[in-house]
Amino acid sequence: MNILNKIRLLSKICNLPNLKGEDALTNKVAMILTGYTLDNNLKGIWFHVPNESVVSKENKLKDILRIQRKHCMGLINGVPDFVFISKDKTLFIELKTEKGRLSEYQLYFRDWCADEQIDYYIARSVEEVTDILKRNKLLTA
Repeated sequence: MNILNKIRLLSKICNLPNLKGEDALTNKVAMILTGYTLDNNLKGIWFHVPNESVVSKENKLKDILRIQRKHCMGLINGVPDFVFISKDKTLFIELKTEKGRLSEYQLYFRDWCADEQIDYYIARSVEEVTDILKRNKLLTA
């Protein structure tokens, strides 16, 4: 794929300055990964899995039905934040703040990865994400 098409795919990823916690970390990681991708330093394909299921007070029934419909179409609770796929490797990275812990479903998904011998990591900083990618020979920068 040429650089122009990569730019087209990644052009919606932008800095969101008012985020906090895991959302802020996820945004920082996405920004860094975009730069590595556009510089051709990141092997393979990556994407973020927006797996949050929010039920609002105003639209509770509608939100519950929307979430149920997504589960029927393959949404799986506990899927990590980022997926990396290359010719030689697939790995998952779950982002957590310093005090963040895996939920029950995230623990189940981690165990599923272990059963299938698929690499699963928890990262608490951008530096940890880049270190994981370097150790797995997905990042050359």
